Amino acid sequence: MAITIRDIDKHYFMIEDLKALTNSNVTTKALIKGGYMAVELGKQYEDEKERRLKAEAELAALRETIKQYLSSQQALISAVE
Repeated sequence: MAITIRDIDKHYFMIEDLKALTNSNVTTKALIKGGYMAVELGKQYEDEKERRLKAEAELAALRETIKQYLSSQQALISAVE
C-alpha cells in the first residue's frame, strides 16, 4: 500500500510531530498510527462528553434541592416569627 502526500513542504512539521508522537520514523506508519489514535481520542472525547453532561445534570438537580431547602428554611423562619 502506498500513500502519496502532496505539498510535503506544507505538511512537513505536522508529519514530523506525528512521527515523534507515534514513535515512528516512517511517514506512512506514523499516518496510520495517527489515524488509529484519532479514532481512539474521538471515542474518549464522546465518553468524556457524556460524563460531563451527566455531571451537569446532577449538579442542576443538587442546586434545585438546595434552592428548595433554602426556600423552605426561609418559610419556616417567617412562620416562627
